[in-house]
Amino acid sequence: MKKFTFLLLLPLLLSGCAAIVGSNEETVNIESQPTNAFFIIADQHGAIIKTGTTPQAVTLKKSDGSYFGKREYTLTVKQEGYYSLIVPLETRLSHWYTLGNIIFLGVPGWLIVDPFFGGMYTLKSDAISAVLRPCPPGPFNYMCT
Repeated sequence: MKKFTFLLLLPLLLSGCAAIVGSNEETVNIESQPTNAFFIIADQHGAIIKTGTTPQAVTLKKSDGSYFGKREYTLTVKQEGYYSLIVPLETRLSHWYTLGNIIFLGVPGWLIVDPFFGGMYTLKSDAISAVLRPCPPGPFNYMCT
């Protein structure tokens, strides 16, 4: 009987809570004032991941598949006659990763499964609202795009 119970609990002990409940992708809604602004999302290496115009929902990968391979992104919003805005898309550890693995005693989840999967990370905000400042008229608007 003990062996049977152990075999039933083994998948829980060898899995990661964030991998079971979470996802390796997350959607962020991008809005701006004024609307129809151009945006670029680049990763931590400078590679352009997504471009488009606001408002738009974008799905981003949270991990590159390597051990603790968190992906980081930067959002740049531009529109003619307005200053550009650069916003880092900040991440944090998922509550399922920190608390869920404690509840289920998922040490392999902390150290093996979740660090590769990406479900251990989540974006701090799932909606970004960029408010662009208009450029001043005259010769001082050389910094505007």
